[in-house]
Amino acid sequence: MGNSVRVKISQAAYESGLAACRFNLYGRLTLHKGDTPLTTLALKSKLNNLWPQLQNWNLIPLGKGFFEFNFNSLDDMRKIWAIGVVNLKPGFIRFYCWTKDFTPKAQTQTHAQIWVRLMQLPQEYWGKQTIFEIASGLGTPLTIDDATQNRRFGLFARVLIDVDLSEKMYESMIIEREGHALAIVIQYERHPLFCAHYKSICHNIQSCSRLNDDANAQASKKAHNMSHKVQFKYNFFNKKNVQLSVHKSAEANDVEQAQLHNVAVGNKPAQVLIHTEHQEDTFNLIQVMTLRKKNMLKTSMNLE
Repeated sequence: MGNSVRVKISQAAYESGLAACRFNLYGRLTLHKGDTPLTTLALKSKLNNLWPQLQNWNLIPLGKGFFEFNFNSLDDMRKIWAIGVVNLKPGFIRFYCWTKDFTPKAQTQTHAQIWVRLMQLPQEYWGKQTIFEIASGLGTPLTIDDATQNRRFGLFARVLIDVDLSEKMYESMIIEREGHALAIVIQYERHPLFCAHYKSICHNIQSCSRLNDDANAQASKKAHNMSHKVQFKYNFFNKKNVQLSVHKSAEANDVEQAQLHNVAVGNKPAQVLIHTEHQEDTFNLIQVMTLRKKNMLKTSMNLE
């Protein structure tokens, strides 16, 4: 028996489910250590007090602190999404864009709300719909500020967007219309820190403690392996030198015994041919020992 089974669902029924979620958002509740846990009913009661203008909205707990919010209209959904974070005292809830195939266990937060300045945008482009169409090239437009809405000054148009920080952030844009194209510069306000390695907000890759810990562990492992290699080479050559020293001592002892024998019987020192991989060192040792025996022989004759 296998561990899973494959089934196929109706595409029309699935698309109907997608349509029912078109005004949905995700939210994640974060409580500080020691805070009293909130039930779903208590959370909805708190939010009802903060959102008296909203009607017919609902939330569903998904586990691991995540909730799915369903709103009655696109405007209601955008208003809450533009808030970004709601302080519940204690704790807070952060809102995220709705996505298909959402599972709390597999979530890594890469979205953030950022105010964007559309620099030197001509006044004929300052309609809300036009600004939203322009901002949609950078992310999901949520709202424009009062100064832009009321056209208090014309240096830039300011719009709040939801942007995926794991995607490329553009610094310029070309706006096209019939028979013309206009280039403008994009400026981001308070760009949040983002770790591209672990796809996480609140720190960048330079200050990523997890990545630095991994790098330090790899460096320590490499140094440990190198130490073992050096120790192995040291032990190998040390053993080799000890064996060579013992071998040389044995050769020197054999030479000395042969020379003593030749001196005792009155023969000339015999030429001893020793074939080793260190013939030069052995030959020098034989010369020293031969000279030493000759001196001993002369001293003995003078004494007689």
